[in-house]
Amino acid sequence: MKLVCLGDSLTFGFKMTRNNTWPQILEENLKIKVINKGICGDTTGGMVSRFGRDVLDEKPTHLLLMGGANDLIFNAPMPTIYSNLATIIYQAYHYRIQPIVGIHTPMVPSMARESFEFTDNFERVNRELILLREWIFNFSNLMKFETVDFFNEFYDPVKKIGKENLYIDGVHPTIEGNKIMAQLVIEALNI
Repeated sequence: MKLVCLGDSLTFGFKMTRNNTWPQILEENLKIKVINKGICGDTTGGMVSRFGRDVLDEKPTHLLLMGGANDLIFNAPMPTIYSNLATIIYQAYHYRIQPIVGIHTPMVPSMARESFEFTDNFERVNRELILLREWIFNFSNLMKFETVDFFNEFYDPVKKIGKENLYIDGVHPTIEGNKIMAQLVIEALNI
């Protein structure tokens, strides 16, 4: 098995050493090849454009795709995000790569505002992440791919935001958060 992880800063491991990123933890625990193709700030459109270079050229058996939060931060329309994710999933199937879709973690608005100035409406982003999560579940039922629900594990249903103790800045996970993400992928892969 060879897994490419295509995503944004949560996949890349923003402010983490390589050894503490969930793709690296996954590789060490499963003893499989895991290639981290996360790019900080990337959108689903960026992921579509680099699919050939970052996925096909690596010749993986599996693809873990996670994106959409940056699109939402920059006010991309939901249908555009859906179309981009669907395009990547269809391409993976076409090239006999098993897609798995990670569902983005929610944010902690009060923490995120202290670190990031690219939006002041992290509450809106969280609401839209819930809609994106629902779409991914519906599309996975139709297309028969696995999902990894990072959102649910990081969500505080009482506060309706991310669990603060799992974030370094309200957007990106701590070392413990990365360990949780790796464990969720391990469970989804069922190896």
